[in-house]
Amino acid sequence: MSLIDQHIHSTVSFDGHSSRTEMARAALDRGVGILCFTDHYDVVNEKNQLVPVYDWAPARRQQQEALAALGGEMELRYGLELGNAPADFSAAERALQEPGLDFVLGSIHNASAALGWQDYYYVNFTGPEQCYRYLDDYFDGMEALMAWGNFDSLAHLPYPLRYMAQRDGQSVGLGPYEDRITELLRSLVRTGKALEVNSSKSETLMPEYDWLLERYRDLGGMLVTVGTDAHRAADVARGLREAYALLESKGFTRVALYRNRTPELTPFCL
Repeated sequence: MSLIDQHIHSTVSFDGHSSRTEMARAALDRGVGILCFTDHYDVVNEKNQLVPVYDWAPARRQQQEALAALGGEMELRYGLELGNAPADFSAAERALQEPGLDFVLGSIHNASAALGWQDYYYVNFTGPEQCYRYLDDYFDGMEALMAWGNFDSLAHLPYPLRYMAQRDGQSVGLGPYEDRITELLRSLVRTGKALEVNSSKSETLMPEYDWLLERYRDLGGMLVTVGTDAHRAADVARGLREAYALLESKGFTRVALYRNRTPELTPFCL
């Protein structure tokens, strides 16, 4: 099986460094046969500002350019990473009217208005009390996102720990949130939404995915998606095989591949 990556960014995103054509060429060279571009629309952006309207024009243009360059060699699908939808669900709903949309990742990148809509990436985490205040807020946002439900796969559930624990060295974890996480996973199963395994552009997966996948499978979850979250050509496919190996070790043999926002369970083997 050629690999599938359903979370990848280009210069359509504010933090992207390579065009969709460049990302697709790198993916093809590294054994990826199906790629779904999921550039950012954060309803609250990296500057902590509300963005009520998303401009699809750059994504349309780069998608057509990539299809013209590589459409005969690999499959390119059309997606979106929809961040911070609870800040304005009406804005999120408007963005999802885009024709031809294959796949929507739901994510939370910023704290709520109560914490100044701060983007976790730009917060300097200095102690556990601060971290858990942000984590409490994060799971409030995740629960609101889940209750709304207009997404296909829940993206990078352990996301704040990238910055709290991995980057800033804080001794915090998701243990205090296991009950809330279990309810989120149960809701994914009940509503037919997928859980994403995100390699975070690294060969070392976040350790939380080990028990998250076990819990999700125990609850009856079958729909999983895999993405690298790559933002530059150099990071394309990093950690992808490791993510599939983890899925296989947890008893998953298929991933959910989306077209027209409908999943098809697709076998994989390593």
